[in-house]
Amino acid sequence: MSRPSVRGRRNAPVAFLVRAFASVAWLAALVAAPAAQADIALTATASSTTYTRGQINSYVIDLRLISEAYAGADTTIFRVPEGVTLSAIRERNTFSFCSDVDVLVLGMGTREGGWYQRGYPQPAGCGSLSGSPAPGELQVVIVDLDVSADYAGPLPLEIHLIGDGTGKPPNEASITLNLADDGSAAQTWHFDALNAPALPAGWTTGASGAATAWVTQTDLADSAPNAVHTPAPAAAGEAILTSAPIMVPAGGGEVQFRQRLATEAGADGGVLEIAIDGGAFADVIAAGGHFTTGGYTGPLTAAPACGAGTHPLAGRMAWSGSQAAFAPVAVALPIAAAGRSVQLRWRLASDCTGTVDGANGWWIDDVRMAGTTPHIAAPARLAVSVGAGAKHLETVDIGNAGGGLLGYAVTAATDDCAVPGGPSWLQLGDATGQVAGGAQDMVALTIDATDLPAGDYAARLCVAGNDTDTIRAIPLQLRVGAEPCGAADRLFANGFDDDADGVCGGALRTFDDAEAFLAAVAPGADRNTFTGLRSGYVHGPLAFGDGDFTYQATGSPAGFFGNLFLFAGAGMLAPMGPGPDSLLTIDFTGAPVTALGGHFWGQLFFVSTSIEENLQLPTPIVLTLDDGTVETFTATSQRDFRGFVATRPIRRLTIAAPVALPDGDYAWGVFDNLIVGRAR
Repeated sequence: MSRPSVRGRRNAPVAFLVRAFASVAWLAALVAAPAAQADIALTATASSTTYTRGQINSYVIDLRLISEAYAGADTTIFRVPEGVTLSAIRERNTFSFCSDVDVLVLGMGTREGGWYQRGYPQPAGCGSLSGSPAPGELQVVIVDLDVSADYAGPLPLEIHLIGDGTGKPPNEASITLNLADDGSAAQTWHFDALNAPALPAGWTTGASGAATAWVTQTDLADSAPNAVHTPAPAAAGEAILTSAPIMVPAGGGEVQFRQRLATEAGADGGVLEIAIDGGAFADVIAAGGHFTTGGYTGPLTAAPACGAGTHPLAGRMAWSGSQAAFAPVAVALPIAAAGRSVQLRWRLASDCTGTVDGANGWWIDDVRMAGTTPHIAAPARLAVSVGAGAKHLETVDIGNAGGGLLGYAVTAATDDCAVPGGPSWLQLGDATGQVAGGAQDMVALTIDATDLPAGDYAARLCVAGNDTDTIRAIPLQLRVGAEPCGAADRLFANGFDDDADGVCGGALRTFDDAEAFLAAVAPGADRNTFTGLRSGYVHGPLAFGDGDFTYQATGSPAGFFGNLFLFAGAGMLAPMGPGPDSLLTIDFTGAPVTALGGHFWGQLFFVSTSIEENLQLPTPIVLTLDDGTVETFTATSQRDFRGFVATRPIRRLTIAAPVALPDGDYAWGVFDNLIVGRAR
């Protein structure tokens, strides 16, 4: 059971009585108990035994606190390894004898945190979690772990309890839950969370001759702020970058990365090598791999004037010459690497004949270990507005979020993808192609409203791919205004249309897949997980954001104590209370926002007729943008994602859960992991 609470709860007296009667029963057992002679012990099981890289993983954990002396835990601490942080902790169904227990939530956003009594580490004599003789008092808690995309190997989650001083010392107990990689997510190294010139954990570098070791730097990057780089020296030398051990998916793996090159063509260049299970390094192609995109450009030649044996890569195929922009590389790994541990090695070698002017060398960014199966990443919906009589050119991005080559074809339909033939106002450009893993194509759409009266029109974009037999239908909504666009469409110098008339060519893409959304977002977006917020009522607005992208959050309706409630350890923002008129509002106050996404769901922080807390039940969620766009969906968990990519600035977003649940309760409409930026 949970301690009595009046934290914004509706029908709080009912819940109070439920808890109070339970506390009386517990007290009776305590009075009848023998003298304290026992330490505390702990058992634990989790709702899942695996984790997914690159996202927040939520675990419902059944803790049983065992104590013959009915001891409690003053402090509950969770610890995770490097590469993982605690995102949130919440109670689901917990029991404490103390109705006035005062617990602090500390350490969210770090590797160690939990529930701490004031005065920690001194025992308070009144535990925040209570124990009982075997099999122990059941305490159900929820722990959210943010696992980085490049984390590898088992994930130990340690749970450590410090007792309240009842019973025999030392009054401490620990247990570790070992979580395994579910293998469903690609391992990714963007290098952006590092402080330049540091490399990721486990990655190493070395240099010989005139070469310089690899470092992270901020001068040039594909995804800001960092990429790894080594310059190309004017004299002979070699720089080597070696990855940490990486597990290849059991079905085979593909390495993807983005590179930029500025070297002497044919003389200086780089190669990629692989070592399997700690064996010798070999060129990835010689070992049995093959490029699906961005392969070697030609052989390297040693200049006779440099002397024999001075060029370590002489005669080998390599990347060489100049490539002014970052471009994708994808290489399918040898069959022998499937399900094995590998290390990758990038080698840049130079001869003695000089180098190119200006910034030179090799830049690597966005390294990714993926499977070999392609997977289409595309928007879920597309809305376009045009002026009367206009022709409008639009695009839809078709990405490959997996590996291998994604073959695709896009056709148009009026109502049903099973019935081919789209409306006359919609024409498609080159609508077939192949996309390498981690890359994307743009399919051009021409929308001709020359003969269309003002009004709303609909069509379907039907996307077929070799990743599945299912045709994906992307609804296309067209709104034709009553007036033509003004001169030059009133395009301002900031790159955004003047939307005062609401008709001049604009488009909004809606995503329900986070990976597809992120592929459409430009580098430099702000991401906030809202960890470490203090708990309690707050008078908004609260300011958030970093760099260019800033915003304010507030709730309504306002009450005496404030208009927002920050639930301790929950890692999310909520309005003061739920209901049909309850809203969270985000106003964007910085640079124009054209990409916005996050997780949105309904959270039942308190249940009016039971002791359960923090339930995530199927909840209708309503998201509304300032231009009148309304996105309505039923969220079933905190993994439900929605994202918007627009051609015009998004100035406001509201989040609501206005529909009562079947039992009459209302859920709080909440959000987390908000990404704010601009379209790629």
